[in-house]
Amino acid sequence: MKLFILFFAFVFTFFSVKAQTHETYKDSISVEIKKSSSDSLRAQRFYKESLYALQRLNDLELSKQFVDSSMHYSKISGFKDKEANCHFMYGLLERVSGNYDKALDHLAKNIKYFEKDSTSKAYALFQVGIIHSKLGDYENSLKTYFEILDIFEHKKDSFAMASTYNSIANIYGEMDRHDEAILNYQMANSIFILKHKKRNQSMSLRNIAEITLRKKDTLKSREYAIKSLAIAQEVNEDSEIGNSYYMLGRTYLSSDPKLALNYYLKAKPLLEKVGYSYSLTAFYHDLGNFYEENNKTTEALIYYNKGLDLVENSNDLHHAKNIYSGLSNSYFKNQNYRKAFDFQSKFITAKDSILNEENIKSINLLQKQFETEKKNKEIVEQQLELKQQDDEIQQKNNQLIYMSGIALFLLVASLLTWLVFQQKQKRKSQELLTLKREYQIKSLESLIEGEEKERLRIAKELHDGVNGDLSAIKYKLSTLLEMNNKVIKEAITMIDSSCEQVRAISHNLVPPSLENFNLIEASEEYCFNLNEMHTQEIVFQHLGDSFSISKSPEINVFRIIQELVSNSIKHAEADEINVQISCRENHLSLSVEDNGIGFDPKTVKSNGIGLKNIQSRVDYLQATMDVLSNEDGTSYTIEMDINKLNDHN
Repeated sequence: MKLFILFFAFVFTFFSVKAQTHETYKDSISVEIKKSSSDSLRAQRFYKESLYALQRLNDLELSKQFVDSSMHYSKISGFKDKEANCHFMYGLLERVSGNYDKALDHLAKNIKYFEKDSTSKAYALFQVGIIHSKLGDYENSLKTYFEILDIFEHKKDSFAMASTYNSIANIYGEMDRHDEAILNYQMANSIFILKHKKRNQSMSLRNIAEITLRKKDTLKSREYAIKSLAIAQEVNEDSEIGNSYYMLGRTYLSSDPKLALNYYLKAKPLLEKVGYSYSLTAFYHDLGNFYEENNKTTEALIYYNKGLDLVENSNDLHHAKNIYSGLSNSYFKNQNYRKAFDFQSKFITAKDSILNEENIKSINLLQKQFETEKKNKEIVEQQLELKQQDDEIQQKNNQLIYMSGIALFLLVASLLTWLVFQQKQKRKSQELLTLKREYQIKSLESLIEGEEKERLRIAKELHDGVNGDLSAIKYKLSTLLEMNNKVIKEAITMIDSSCEQVRAISHNLVPPSLENFNLIEASEEYCFNLNEMHTQEIVFQHLGDSFSISKSPEINVFRIIQELVSNSIKHAEADEINVQISCRENHLSLSVEDNGIGFDPKTVKSNGIGLKNIQSRVDYLQATMDVLSNEDGTSYTIEMDINKLNDHN
């Protein structure tokens, strides 16, 4: 994109450089290119040289010859991309030569080919915008630049957007729409600031200073010129510093001529060092005009003549007109009437040429407006004819539309009826599922409550009945110990063991800890007691937040722990069993893991009482259970919602 901007910046100042022909160069390049291995390579190389001839040698004729060669080899090789590029180059050359209709025709072919290549299309549209501006058709020029801006906005190419804003601002400046010009220069400058493009910032601020000076706001213009100079000095680029001094001097012309001259003289060596013809011509005219207005005609003639050397080698009629006028006035004041007359004649000729150009622009614009109005009239007539045909077709179709509408209405009504029926059926099915679910839950509640009551009854009978009888038997047998009967001692030992087992069974059926403590404390005590009674290491952990759930789900969670741990002890052949309860934000998780031999969940009998009890309790708690088992052990993970648990009374 930077190459794109630099290239067109050169093209805008094309006529400020003296054109040269280079026959030796042309012949050597032609011989070299013809040695290329393919026609497509020749087409590409000739195109590259056409750009070089235009940019570096300023030779339009040589550039056109190279484009002709590139177009020839593009066609015979079927190189369509390069053929379209040649149309762009033709458009550029015709635009520079002032043949605007031919230029637009070539550019239209390029744009049509690159319709889907937005970047290439933007390059061609840029030339179209310049042509409209040259023809005085500023509205179409703006329309074209806004189309380019839209392309670069979609591509998110902010630097190209800034350059397009500058072009839009230039057009608004030509139209004397100063506020809009300043706004677009400022938008460009804001992008240059974000991109850290100091040189471009200096140029934008100087452009704003120029437009502000045209609005006769000298003080504001001076502020922008000072900012431009400060940034130019920071960049330390001669052309930017020189142009900023020049702009600053212009802001002092009416208020402090001596200070204005001081800034002009600071700008002079810098601008001459850079040597840009276009800028120097305007500068020499302004410096000559300054000396002329202060009656220093000798100095005025020096700078007017320097400007004359530049304009005579270009087609810049506007600068030439101003230089001729200054020379005529200065020679007249020096009483050199012959030269004053000669330059006055040149001034009039240049002025007439400019006027003719402006008239041609106006005529072209009027012609275009006439053609546009003519086309619009033809379009209106065609539209009226089409409307009449549409009315006839509409009348014929009204009945069909009416009947179709009735049919569609009936179809929609039938569809709605069916949807309502389906919705009712769905609602009834949902109600049945809800009732079934409630019945299952109540059945589970009754089953679990009955199981707990039965456990309590058995536990009491074991504790109060069997355990009491065993204690009585033990007492009676103890009275016989004096006989040192070995068998009696063994019987007493067996009775003690039976008492411990009865007590354990009783506690397992109705653990006292669960009656007195919460789930965490009861589970921890349960694991601790089992750890004392069995060889396996049984570890309990509680992680996360504390929580509270109602007694019914608490008992069921505890029963699940009992059943899972019991299964691991009996069947897993494990060395270690881990029980973990964790809580996070009303989400309760229970996991029981062992490092035993594992089992295949797909093949294990699912109708065992233990597994059925576990699944029934999981369903009752409205929880989910995940089982993972392999040769490394078995893991049960049960996830519960505390809010759902507390819904159980």
